Amino acid sequence: MSNFVTRCKSADPYSIMTKYRMNRPGATRRAKSAHIRRLRGDLCGSERSDEHTRAESADMHSVTTAADLYDFDKDFPEDLDQDDEEDFEHPKVQLSPSQEVYRKACRQLNVIISQFFSRKLVTESVIMRHHELGPKGGKACALALMNNSSVTTLDLTDNDLGSAGGSYIGAMLQDNHFIIDLTLADNKLKIDGTRDVLKAILDYDCITSLNLSGNGYRECDAEAFQPIIEDTTKLTRLNLSHNEFREEGGEVLGQAIEFSETLVDLDLSWNHLRLSGGVALAIGLELNRSIKKLNLAWNGLYMDGCKAMASALEVNKTLEDLDLSSNRINKECLEKLLNGVKKNKTLKVLKLALNPLTTAGAALLLSTVKNSTDHGLQLVDIHTQVVEQAYATQAALLKEERGVEIKHGIVRGQENSGEDTDGMELVDENPVLVLMEFGKLMGFRLMDLFAALDKDGSKSLDKVEIMTGLKFANIPLTDKALDKLIEKLDEDGSGEIEFSEMMAGQQEHRAKMNKMYKATQQSVDVEDTEIGRVRLKLQRLMAKQMANNPAFKSRVERFQQSLSKGFNNAEIAVRMTGNRRDVNREKVRQRRESMASRKSSALLDLSGLNKENKSKSNDKHSVESKVDKNTVSEVISEQSEQTDNISNDIPGVEDSPDIFSSLSRKPIEKDLGRKKGWMDMHV
Repeated sequence: MSNFVTRCKSADPYSIMTKYRMNRPGATRRAKSAHIRRLRGDLCGSERSDEHTRAESADMHSVTTAADLYDFDKDFPEDLDQDDEEDFEHPKVQLSPSQEVYRKACRQLNVIISQFFSRKLVTESVIMRHHELGPKGGKACALALMNNSSVTTLDLTDNDLGSAGGSYIGAMLQDNHFIIDLTLADNKLKIDGTRDVLKAILDYDCITSLNLSGNGYRECDAEAFQPIIEDTTKLTRLNLSHNEFREEGGEVLGQAIEFSETLVDLDLSWNHLRLSGGVALAIGLELNRSIKKLNLAWNGLYMDGCKAMASALEVNKTLEDLDLSSNRINKECLEKLLNGVKKNKTLKVLKLALNPLTTAGAALLLSTVKNSTDHGLQLVDIHTQVVEQAYATQAALLKEERGVEIKHGIVRGQENSGEDTDGMELVDENPVLVLMEFGKLMGFRLMDLFAALDKDGSKSLDKVEIMTGLKFANIPLTDKALDKLIEKLDEDGSGEIEFSEMMAGQQEHRAKMNKMYKATQQSVDVEDTEIGRVRLKLQRLMAKQMANNPAFKSRVERFQQSLSKGFNNAEIAVRMTGNRRDVNREKVRQRRESMASRKSSALLDLSGLNKENKSKSNDKHSVESKVDKNTVSEVISEQSEQTDNISNDIPGVEDSPDIFSSLSRKPIEKDLGRKKGWMDMHV
């Protein structure tokens, strides 16, 4: 009786009958079958200790399953679903020495084992961003990489390593000389956690690319990077952006790049270099013979920096790409800068976006590039500058005749002008993926939008309906781009989008999502997947519209607030149509519903007032009450007629009778003093 009560999972009558017919006293388990061993966890891919196996077996004996009722190998020798031990052998996973060291280090440091990092230890690149490893996790990774010879690229961006974690990475680089591409950005290393890394790089000179952006370096910390820039012979790319070197640090780095012979790509953006720091870097660039790409964006160079940079460009013969975005460069500063640009034959790309150039400065830039033949410019980026139509025409002619492209902003007086590359590229993508990802970005399902727009229940939408709905949902596409997108969505050319087509698109979206997740686990960038590419384009386009169009931003915020409140189907249908008259009627309906809760309290107040007046003068009140009743009856009749007229004018009200179901049509007594406001609100 106890066995019947305490059994957990064996509810099959045949299994129970077999057990007790064979007089088996207790649950027995044999681990010969692959199926049973799989249940016990013996095929997990790694070796286990005997104590752990015995403890797990003891725990499994406490649970009675169908496998406990009989011996599969003896009682059912011809079981077609089971593999004998002799016929089935699960291969054991062989761990590399680095993987074994990593697992042991994680156990000793009490850190969760990252299977992603463990798998990548046998590949050439370990790209592990935003995993929040912390100092202990960084130490475990450093111990695993100490004797590793396969990994050449290590990216630990945004893992909160701290100063201690940076020291562990530096100690690892003392023994590992195979890593040549190192990225430790956004880890709060400070200079204390970077000294060991810089020492290892300087001692062994194996690193070719180093990214230490966003680690909180100060003015005095620039001296630690000076020998790295001057003395290394293999370092070609250095990224020190998003730090705080300021003017003093800029002076030290400017002196360092004078003696660099191998550095090709230098990024010092977002470092508050200002006047003297920018001048020192320009002087160092004048004497440098190796740097081809220099990024000095967001440093506030202004007039002094532009003058020094012009002098450097007159002498420098190696620089090809110069980024001076957001450096307070106005027309006067641009004029000084162009004196050096028009004499430089190697500079191909000049970026001047987010500067107060004005239309006059843009015209000066165009005339200088057009009239000078000694420069080597191929691209000038001023995509944030508004220009006139004549300017856009001349820029297009310059590109056709000489191959020099000037990226400008919106053309004044022309709708949807300028380079909207993200919007046009979205049209070339799969339309189903674009709409699915847009719904996911905004917080609603595309199928819910389809159902809300399908007012007649035909399970199909025409082109006008779906375009109106997507506009209401604030899709960041122009009318022309949206029209092309819907045309691609209508594969059969019927002019309508069927519900079945949307369902098939949803299944395709899920399949693409699974592919993206599998690709990201194999260290593939999100941009290389189809869904990742569409998602990033949508995010960039939405951010662009939100930043440049306040009206669009307010519409998006109102739409998201409406989604959070949870509209009923009738309200969604009314709002999706975009009809201003229907929207106003919906607002009237909501105001009526809000007033319904106050009607009962008004009745009580009116009845109490009547009793008080009746006790004072019965004759006078009797005369006034007759007038009140006649007037209220007229008001109620007028309100009833107007409500009937409104309900008859609304299309589809027969299909959704619950729209006005909350309105009360019972006679209500109101005070005469509130008659005018009550009527104005309802009418």
